[in-house]
Amino acid sequence: MNSFAKDQLNLHFIVFIWGFTAILGKFISIDALSLVFNRTALTSVAIACYLIYRKRGFTANAKDLVFMWLCGLLIAVHWITFFGAIKISNVSITLAGVSTGALWSSLLNPILSKTKFDITEIILGLLVIVGIGIVFYEKPNSVDIKQLHYYGIEITNFQLGLVIALFSAMLSASFSILNKQLVERYPKPVQVTFWEITFAFLSILMFDVIRGNNPMNLWASNQNDYLFIGVLALLCTAYPFIKSVELLKRLSPFSVMLAINLEPVYGIILAALFFGASESMSTQFYLGVIIILATVIANGIIKANKRKR
Repeated sequence: MNSFAKDQLNLHFIVFIWGFTAILGKFISIDALSLVFNRTALTSVAIACYLIYRKRGFTANAKDLVFMWLCGLLIAVHWITFFGAIKISNVSITLAGVSTGALWSSLLNPILSKTKFDITEIILGLLVIVGIGIVFYEKPNSVDIKQLHYYGIEITNFQLGLVIALFSAMLSASFSILNKQLVERYPKPVQVTFWEITFAFLSILMFDVIRGNNPMNLWASNQNDYLFIGVLALLCTAYPFIKSVELLKRLSPFSVMLAINLEPVYGIILAALFFGASESMSTQFYLGVIIILATVIANGIIKANKRKR
């Protein structure tokens, strides 16, 4: 197998285990805040061990550390809302919402990077809204659907989960845009990841202290939770972060983008295999997801062609 094929295989394996992240979130019994607290703590330690093993430093200037803390806060809230959406609705609904991340990036990048809006991206964004609308108003076959009432508004737990997942996707896109600016300045991107994950952990710790709670209560106590969080932190977080940095040096952004867009596909298939009836969705749902994914992939193809020209 040549090096390009190996890189592609590694990339798709990373995307596959990212899709498996949602499955683990469903298996873990603790709430989303505690889950992300444990995940970031273990991931931070794992990446620190990697940096020490590879004899790479932790040094960063004060200005960049403040920026890294902002990125860490964004990734912490993204993960909390992501797992929160899974626990409120299900894996399939959450991944449908999170799959809009690439389009969020297209819309937010001109604002955060102070560049012009692209009319093509706006049109594609409107198509994504169509797909989201189809998913929002579909009637799933799932046994876990519930009717909720907030301030006189009636909404299902699946609709609420989708709204939270969309917000999570927006946070993820914001993190990606800001993180790219940091990574471009550092010769060792894994160092940046270490500080961001560490600051994500510290942000949750500080938040719980401010609320007047005992942070020790955030630690998982169930043996099965420890096992699943260990897999989540080491296999689904630390390993992909470290490996993807290496792959990005050799693969084109377009190849990476296409592979990453398969994450919700892997996740939805895995969810159906693991959870069966609770993940049973209608044909309308899958039509909406296809529209969203097709639009996101079309956006990547258009961008790749523009770069070539």
